[in-house]
Amino acid sequence: MDRRPAHLNRTGLILFGLLLALPGAAALARGLGAFGDRRASSAVLSDRVRDYAGDHSWFWPAVTAAAVVLALLGLAWLLAQARSSRLHALRLEPEPREGGTRLPAKAVTDALEAEIGDYPGVRNVRARLLGTSGRPRLRLNVAYGRHADLSDLRHRITDEALRRLCTALEREEVPAVVRLRLVSDE
Repeated sequence: MDRRPAHLNRTGLILFGLLLALPGAAALARGLGAFGDRRASSAVLSDRVRDYAGDHSWFWPAVTAAAVVLALLGLAWLLAQARSSRLHALRLEPEPREGGTRLPAKAVTDALEAEIGDYPGVRNVRARLLGTSGRPRLRLNVAYGRHADLSDLRHRITDEALRRLCTALEREEVPAVVRLRLVSDE
């Protein structure tokens, strides 16, 4: 699994949080008198800024527009966090007009995990179907012990488990990323 988007997302959230938190903390400290009582009781905007805003009728609408754009960008980012490429169900008939059978993706991945989990040396299996019903993709993480025959395990996954998956889904192929990870035999 490519962790770069998640890393960029976390970095962006941290920087955006600091961008908002630092001025907010400074304003709070100023209001509480950390910079002196005179600054705590003075106006937030200086006379010069107030005069500029008063002399230019476009100033406050521009500030409002910028705030709305930032709010919409924040909302889009928030909605993007809820979106997932995980597939929840597969439609088995290509033509919806002829009827439809929906197979829960969890049933498919559970069966695949159970099959691969029974292979010799396998300690843990996690499978996820991603993409769309018409073009599903598989992500498979297999943890195996040091006594497992890695070559045999890899061939059984590709030649048996993945072929059965393609047959069950009535597909020529299902693109798959298989990650094999060695774990200790404790």
